[in-house]
Amino acid sequence: MKASRIPIALILIGFGAMYPLRRWVDASTYRSVISEESLYFTSGKTIKKISLGIDSLVADVYWIRTLQYFGQKVLDQKTRIRDVRNIRMDLLAPLLRVVVDMDPHNITAYRFGAIFLPDVDPPEAVALLERGIRDNPDQWRLYQDLGYIHWQMGNYEKAAEVYQAGSEIEGAMWWMRDIAGVMKIKGGERNLARSIYSTYLKDENEMVRTQAETRIKQLDALDEIDAINAIILQYKQQRGACPRDLKQLAARLRGAGLRLSADLLPVDPDGFPYALNQESCTAEVAAESTVGHP
Repeated sequence: MKASRIPIALILIGFGAMYPLRRWVDASTYRSVISEESLYFTSGKTIKKISLGIDSLVADVYWIRTLQYFGQKVLDQKTRIRDVRNIRMDLLAPLLRVVVDMDPHNITAYRFGAIFLPDVDPPEAVALLERGIRDNPDQWRLYQDLGYIHWQMGNYEKAAEVYQAGSEIEGAMWWMRDIAGVMKIKGGERNLARSIYSTYLKDENEMVRTQAETRIKQLDALDEIDAINAIILQYKQQRGACPRDLKQLAARLRGAGLRLSADLLPVDPDGFPYALNQESCTAEVAAESTVGHP
């Protein structure tokens, strides 16, 4: 009987130790958010010293806090555009650092940071993924993510180098090598960008998938804006003036394969009419659009 009670006692002690630690995590996280990002954040190494050997449980607590923090920031955004480039997230990098300090093999945390940190703090994003690769050298997707970050930053040669290194890891997808090659030739092309974002459309994390879908829509919007502006320029050359609105170009826009609303206005991937900037005589994404400004 005594032998069977020992594990139960240890479990109860462990959960008892988690209670003050959980309260401390709650206080440090939410107080920081309330005080508009004024943060003194304890390192994961320090937390590890007081975690009483239950690092994985503490890592899970911090991971949940990271998702809560990120999700609340998105929900608090005043516009309907779900684009983290418009949101201040000073705690995102520190929270992710603590998670991987406590659990260096939390691949999901590294991959989450790869998608959202580049818009918040690019150097931190690079540092996070470089650490992930050091601690998990057999995870080819971390190379994919680091290559993605360098590509976003415009470091196409470095991105190609990382994609190439990742392609040599056992189990890596064939397109890793292809992206490495194309990166060297056409690093800034939209078609390549579309291919890169498409690789995240089946990610297990819904927020990552949503971000990839948003980026692809923004690329589609850029292509459509280019097509509309070409038609506007042709109109100006023929008439010597800017059209009064985009409806005036409806026949030409339809002929170019662009989608039109019931009001005969060209619409973006989310169905919002493009706006005509009369000052520059160019088309642009409307302020109220949920696609977001590319």
